[in-house]
Amino acid sequence: MKRFSICHFITELQPAGAERCVYELALRLDKRRFDIHVAALRAGAVAGWLEGKSIDVMVLNLRNRFDLPALFRLVKFLRDREVHLLHTHLFHADLVGRIAARLAGVPHLVHTVHVAERRFRPWQYAWARIASKWCERIICVSKAVRDHHASRTHLPSNMYQVIYNGIDTNQYRPDSQSRERFRERLQIEKDELLISFVGRLDYQKNPQMFLKAVEIVRKRHGNIKVAIAGDGPEARAVERFLREGNNAQWATWLGFTDEVPALLNASDIFVLPSRWEGFGLSAAEAMATGLPVIATRVPGLTELILDGKTGLLIESEDVEALILAIEKLIGDEAMRVSLGSAARQWVQEKFSIDMSIVAHERLYDEILRAK
Repeated sequence: MKRFSICHFITELQPAGAERCVYELALRLDKRRFDIHVAALRAGAVAGWLEGKSIDVMVLNLRNRFDLPALFRLVKFLRDREVHLLHTHLFHADLVGRIAARLAGVPHLVHTVHVAERRFRPWQYAWARIASKWCERIICVSKAVRDHHASRTHLPSNMYQVIYNGIDTNQYRPDSQSRERFRERLQIEKDELLISFVGRLDYQKNPQMFLKAVEIVRKRHGNIKVAIAGDGPEARAVERFLREGNNAQWATWLGFTDEVPALLNASDIFVLPSRWEGFGLSAAEAMATGLPVIATRVPGLTELILDGKTGLLIESEDVEALILAIEKLIGDEAMRVSLGSAARQWVQEKFSIDMSIVAHERLYDEILRAK
């Protein structure tokens, strides 16, 4: 059987959603059929994770948008590894990657869109249209992302394919021992409930709405504590929050951490109040861990969470609705258990990592083995 050389190319390798998807693909794609490489415009912790797993990684360390030497380093990287298919992730990597693939003579290219971008970015869709002849398939991580992207590019429907992000339900699963250890570390008492937020501290994820809600809930219900995992542009808002009053006594900020599975196990309720999403990877991981999830009713999350069955959905920006949803779960242990159990089963059935890997392998085979 012929082995094909695949290169995943992404904007940066910080441990956020798209980057973690690249990590899982690089590790799990069938090495008997595919020779895997990873390249990035900028570095990040995920580069070290990949190198630790013996994955070939090259970081361009792009200095500015006119860094032509970086472009030609990528061209050389693709040529030296005789790449058959370049798989780009995120806009800037796609912009550079399509050009580099043409210069390097890479015969095939696919691109993944990871988010239904709500900010004003018309040039991204213009580029997708202009360079569509250099891309054979646009993978979208949800139907909502596909519909959003297609409505702006007006590209034909056969250009698109939905492949949901996959969750490792062995890594993200209920674990009573892990729960006890991490709760002890965070000094969570037995009668206290832990509410968690995991995600990039960015306008999109709306961490400030989360902080407003839990501050009020804490005043009304003294038996809760809060943990936040993630970093990003709104980290200063979290820092200010922790400096106010006695907030630091009941709220913990972990920053970027590889202990998310342990944090989720230690938690009782998970909240993701995003303004927009592509898929909602952290929410899916919480669901796989058996947590009841409260999230906003935005495209992407509405495919992942069935309101009242596998979680609770509220309107975006509605702080009062978030407060009421948290209080509802605080006061109803049976509902927490029921939602969490149904959520794990739903993720196992619809969003497993194996299903995502198989779908990618089938797509690569379809493209690479076509006459």
